[in-house]
Amino acid sequence: MKRLFSSMIAASVLATGGAMAEPANPSDPEEFRALMVEFYEDRYPDVPFEDYNMGVYAIDEDARSQWEGMMIFPETDQYIAAGEELWNEYRLPNGKPLSSCLGEAKGLRARYPHYNKEDGEVHSLGLDIINCQKNAGEEADKVWDPKNNYKKLANVLAYLASESNGMTNMVEADSEGAKAAYNEGKEAWFRRTGRLDNSCADCHQYHGGKYVRAEHLHMNLGNTTHFPIFRYSKGKMYTMHKRIYGCIRDTGTVPPAQYSEYARNLEYFMSFNDNGLELNGPAIRK
Repeated sequence: MKRLFSSMIAASVLATGGAMAEPANPSDPEEFRALMVEFYEDRYPDVPFEDYNMGVYAIDEDARSQWEGMMIFPETDQYIAAGEELWNEYRLPNGKPLSSCLGEAKGLRARYPHYNKEDGEVHSLGLDIINCQKNAGEEADKVWDPKNNYKKLANVLAYLASESNGMTNMVEADSEGAKAAYNEGKEAWFRRTGRLDNSCADCHQYHGGKYVRAEHLHMNLGNTTHFPIFRYSKGKMYTMHKRIYGCIRDTGTVPPAQYSEYARNLEYFMSFNDNGLELNGPAIRK
């Protein structure tokens, strides 16, 4: 545990422009991921690693009981159905389906996010859908971007998530560029921003699993496996990037744009740390 806290402090120092030598803050993604898992093993020794894909429902019996009740007739079904219809019926301006540039739906979500060595960037499934439409010449107001057609994008992502359920999250970081993207995402995770001077880690790591008023804060371990999520408190589906945007905005700062390089590297960091967990989206949160 002490080793991990040293690592967390080191990352915070890096995020604010300082420096700290290895091995307190290992740059190797797998080494850092192991520290992240160790952190939660120490905090919740009775929780099996494989249960973390349920979020806080893995650590609280009452919350889990409520969640199981919600899953009897899950709100997510209608979004999956709407997304499946869009995926099958939508055609690009050239007459081809989205699968023509993305691949078939089965298992597609499980291949994201990934680092593309050709363009040197992290690819997010949502952005690849958007770029597929743009590159095919789709009209700007018909592209499923977060501004114009968010609901369509969220529905399709919900459907694609359901088509990878049961598969294992295995994000690769097998090149120097991928490792650099991971570490940029790590710095974003620990960077304090806004009037509240908060980082992602402040809420979802240091205090992950603890109560805020009547609800638990979700932990970062396992957080990406079940997105997009239906939030009962908001009555709608949230993509990973919409949630990143909202969380950073709530610190009192101007958030990075959804699917920006900053947000994609943060998604990559978070997703890599969830390696070995079963994908189980779209999920439900209160």
